[in-house]
Amino acid sequence: MIRYGELTLKSEYVRRRWENTLIESIRRRIAGCKISKERGRLWINTERDISSELKKIPGIHAFSLCKRCGLNELSESLIKFTERSLKGERTFALRVNRVGEHDFTSQDVARYLGAEVLGRFPDLSVDLSKPEKEIFIEIREKDCYIFDEIIEGMRGLPPGVEGKLIGLLSGEYREYREITSVISCWMMMKRGCEIIPFCYDEDSEKAKGAVEILKDFQPDIRLRVLERDDNIEDLARECGALGIVCGSNLRIFSSSIPVYQPLIGFDGLEVEKIAEKIGISKSNGKRVFDTRIKLVSLISGGIDSPVATYLMMKRGVEVIALHLDNCPFTDERELKKSLKIVKHLENSFNRDIKTYIVPNGKNLAAFKNKCRRKLQCIFCRRMMLRIAEKIAWEEGADGILTGESLGQVASQTLQNISVIDQAIDMPVIRPLIGMDKIEIMDIARRIGTYDLSILPSLSCTIVPKKPATAAKLKEMLREEERIDLDSLIDRSVGRP
Repeated sequence: MIRYGELTLKSEYVRRRWENTLIESIRRRIAGCKISKERGRLWINTERDISSELKKIPGIHAFSLCKRCGLNELSESLIKFTERSLKGERTFALRVNRVGEHDFTSQDVARYLGAEVLGRFPDLSVDLSKPEKEIFIEIREKDCYIFDEIIEGMRGLPPGVEGKLIGLLSGEYREYREITSVISCWMMMKRGCEIIPFCYDEDSEKAKGAVEILKDFQPDIRLRVLERDDNIEDLARECGALGIVCGSNLRIFSSSIPVYQPLIGFDGLEVEKIAEKIGISKSNGKRVFDTRIKLVSLISGGIDSPVATYLMMKRGVEVIALHLDNCPFTDERELKKSLKIVKHLENSFNRDIKTYIVPNGKNLAAFKNKCRRKLQCIFCRRMMLRIAEKIAWEEGADGILTGESLGQVASQTLQNISVIDQAIDMPVIRPLIGMDKIEIMDIARRIGTYDLSILPSLSCTIVPKKPATAAKLKEMLREEERIDLDSLIDRSVGRP
């Protein structure tokens, strides 16, 4: 039984397309397996244990080895399964889930089957809160699936659905770069990117080892060697890549295409944990940082931007908070949430955070009235960056910080981020770009911002029903000619 997490949140069209991509990826990796699809699950019939292969396929949230039986055979099959699964255990719990129409509830099944197990194995007892072993039963119409283990997968998005990135396996900080560049590429693979790895000639031997690691997750990956006079941005365009991913340090990159550093908010121990997870050797824990960096952070009342801000403050970065007030398309509760979040971050680091509140509602209204509806979110993001850049120049900041996670919403596809970034010249730092929503929410809970972020407020009402997922720069520029952008920006930041 294959489970996928984020795919279930997508539109029906995108979900079907990405499900098919995931199925094809599994078929290429596991020859001869039979795959079927049903209501948010994939089912694989195979004669061998394929767990090690499934763990390395992006887009698989979790999986379980199941015993399949008919509904009328469930009791007998469970007893046989239990005899093996509960050997040596004293307490157990049955977890039953149903899909489809039945004349009984999941609790009815759990009570009945629990009594059957206790009748056959009287030395066992039920403990629903802290059992030594859990047995799961999934009933789908007339078919039943029994399993006792949920194995974590790579999670994320299916291979290649977001597009291509150049993976730069070379850099200035040699001693730490080797491990962070591999992990950074892995994190972007997990977010649905196809990685095209490049290195400079003097790094080629070490880079070959890195590519061998990445082959476990993208089997057809092939290393390309750069000459010193090669322009990496030109090569990216030739390859159809929408950006560059590289190892982590706090040196700010300036590039005409997006540069992604998914580990930029991580410390050495956190990097080592990921390294262990994907089976590569530990680093020496050394980092090279310039903690004099100053960033303008786009803070909303949501879950993501506070986490991104926290991670960079933890690395010693000076942060200036910027909240774009989208009233009347949101309400004052959103602003109040943002200010509470900033206050929480100040208390967490015992440090004042200079905060700008900039009205953005009239800007959104102008785009709504004069530009294509499906592009509203892209217009909004480009305007936010323009306003942030203006403040950043005035504050002497080095870049802009956002909470974007690749593929999480329509405006955060690889293509759309590429178009959004071209609104400004200043670097944009995205610490969450390689994380999924579960990972981000876990951090938010740990740092104390989650409960603030989920306080009730009016979600932005200008978001189109069918937002563009692959905006074209020429179209954006043509549409933006309908608007006096400079006047809107000056009015927003209080300029005459």
